[in-house]
Formats: sequence, structure tokens, C-alpha cells
Amino acid sequence: MLIRAQALGEDAAQIFVKSNRQWRVAPLPTEEAEAFQRGKKAKDLWICAHAGYLINVAGKGEIRAQSIRSLAEELARAEVLGLEALVVHCGSRGDSDPAEARKKAAAGFREALEISGTRRIPLALENSAGQGSSLAREIGEWAELVAALPTARRAACLDTAHAFAAGHDLSSEAGREKLTREVGEKIGWDRVKVLHVNDSKTPCGSGVDRHEHLGHGRIGAAGLRAFLRTPALRGIPRIGELPPGEKEDRKNLKFLRSCG
Repeated sequence: MLIRAQALGEDAAQIFVKSNRQWRVAPLPTEEAEAFQRGKKAKDLWICAHAGYLINVAGKGEIRAQSIRSLAEELARAEVLGLEALVVHCGSRGDSDPAEARKKAAAGFREALEISGTRRIPLALENSAGQGSSLAREIGEWAELVAALPTARRAACLDTAHAFAAGHDLSSEAGREKLTREVGEKIGWDRVKVLHVNDSKTPCGSGVDRHEHLGHGRIGAAGLRAFLRTPALRGIPRIGELPPGEKEDRKNLKFLRSCG
């Protein structure tokens, strides 16, 4: 990742600290962690991690227990590697009552932070598109979960494609202003540690999470540029989670740089 970031001229990046689609985790060799930290510092990179996709602290039984253990392991790795934040999805309630699911999720996040033994790494809860029974589609629900984290570890990650699919029309000035205001009032932009900048294959309010290259989706180039130039967002690192391809990566990076 460090070599690729240098080749593409990146100054911010996101990694997985273990396989993102399985529970098993291999030991992290001390020499590998130290080499990574040296390389990160030498290249002056801002780096966060994204937690595994299996994690659902709002789930039931063994799934929830395994999710808490796995999240704790990833928090510990992220701190050892000297990363700036660990991003995690807020989970899915299944057939549970929404209020009860939020309580379980909040308690699960706090438990994972406690058993991880970490002291520094922020836990950045990500908004969702609302697909299926995912939590954090509504800004108020997302804010409730963020507020339940210990103050010193409290953080958020805003995904533009998720926000659009959840009903925030970033292609319109009114939609951008509404989202900016709600996040500022309910979470605080100072808590938003990273932006996932993605265009959307699906229409506004679809509730379907499908990312598209920047400027080629339903949000569009003008909407994304206008949103990213909002003063409240200035200085927040921006990460693209987009379909693979080096040519496309370079185009997406050029787009991001054009947004100021």
C-alpha cells in the first residue's frame, strides 16, 4: 500500500488490517508493524483502516460476540500500526426492534474499545445507505450511535454514496445544505474524521449501496465538487472506495484534487 500510494501521489489512504471477509486473523509480526510505521512517517501519509465487513455488533448471539472480539482485535492492530482512525459500519438490526438494536450496537462498540486495550485510536462510525435493515440511515440514528462512544474515542465517517442513497440529494444545493446542517447540528463536523467520497450508481433515496466512479454516477461531478468545497468539510481527509483499475484510480484522484 505504501508503494502504491507513492506511485499514485496519494497523501491519504485506507487499508484493512486483516482479511475483511473472514473472522480469522493471523499474528501481526512486530517487525512488519515497525516497518509500516517507518514507511508511513517517511511518506507523510494520513492512513485509516476499515473494519471487516462481517462485523455486526447489533446482531444476535455468537455473531454479536464474534463481532465484538473481531472489532477489538482490529482496534488493537490499528493502534499498533499508528493509524488515524478505524472506520466501522454501524451494523444491521435484522428483525430486532430499532431502539433495542441501537442500544446493543452502542454497548458493543464500547465493549470492543474496552477489551481492545487501546487508548488512542478513534472509532469512526459510518453512515449507511439503509440497505436491508442497516442502522444509521437517518442522521439522527447515526448521531445517537456516535454520541454513545466514549468522548475521547468518538468519531464519524461520512460516505457520500450512502448519504445519497439514504435520501440526501447531494446533486442539489438544497440537499447539500440540509445534510451539511444536520451533520453539523447532530454530530459536529469536528467529529467527522474521514470522508468516503463515492458517486452512486443508484438514485437518491433508493436505499441501495452501489458505488460509481466520481462524476459518473447519479450525484454527478457538479454535485460532488460543490459538496466537497463546503467550508465545513475543509481539511477532512478524503478516501475513494471505487471500482478497481489504475487508470480509473488516477482519474478519481485528479477529480478529488480538483475539488480543493
